[in-house]
Amino acid sequence: MEIHEKAQIFIEKGADYIFDHSKIILRTANDEYFYAKTSHSIFRNPQNNIDQLDTIQIPAEHVWPLADPNFTRAPEPLASTCYLKRPSLLYYENTPEKPDYGGQILTEVEACEVLRVHPHPNIVQYLGCIVKDGRVRGLCFTKYSRTLSQVLKDGTPFHRGHCLRGIEAGVRHMHDLGLVHNDLNPTNIMMDGDKPIIIDFDSCKREGEKLGLKAGTCGWTLDNSNYASRDNDFYSLSQIQKAIIEQ
Repeated sequence: MEIHEKAQIFIEKGADYIFDHSKIILRTANDEYFYAKTSHSIFRNPQNNIDQLDTIQIPAEHVWPLADPNFTRAPEPLASTCYLKRPSLLYYENTPEKPDYGGQILTEVEACEVLRVHPHPNIVQYLGCIVKDGRVRGLCFTKYSRTLSQVLKDGTPFHRGHCLRGIEAGVRHMHDLGLVHNDLNPTNIMMDGDKPIIIDFDSCKREGEKLGLKAGTCGWTLDNSNYASRDNDFYSLSQIQKAIIEQ
């Protein structure tokens, strides 16, 4: 087994946060996943003590949804220009309250299948999904190297007006198709030079549909929005505009 993901968990104690435990997601050569917790820091020689961990298997049906035969299949083998998106399993717990990974994946696939048929230059190209044992194991997209958030943080020069117009054009294209993104923010926009590319559709819903638990990012979307509305995206656009202009 190899370490697939890892994180240190801190808890609040008084006015401070203290280390509580580490969580590790492990993956086998056969794409089976396990999680484990340890009271030790996993950033000190993390690979050394894997065999000593008390691991719990993550059942495939708890994460990967069944694939519809009509879903577009990603090309094989995947080119180096492809980005393979898989959900983070760090939040997984084998409890009734575990995240609805399958629902999030299907939400994104369904939106991407529409956008594949109706492409737009400011929306990432969807290349299809990876299917193994009848289940969706990942989604493939054209790969870009930097987000708008990184560009703003680094102070990299770019044409702000062109960027804003591109984001709005992509959003309005989605709205014309009856889709609402519901989670627009600078980390969900890649940059191809001055050209913005909208990504991340696991909160995307048909206009008027009820939103799931994963919808929106604090500070970038309307508070207490329970349904997919164009106003969600327009508010996000206004916040992105402020971030770009004030940078």
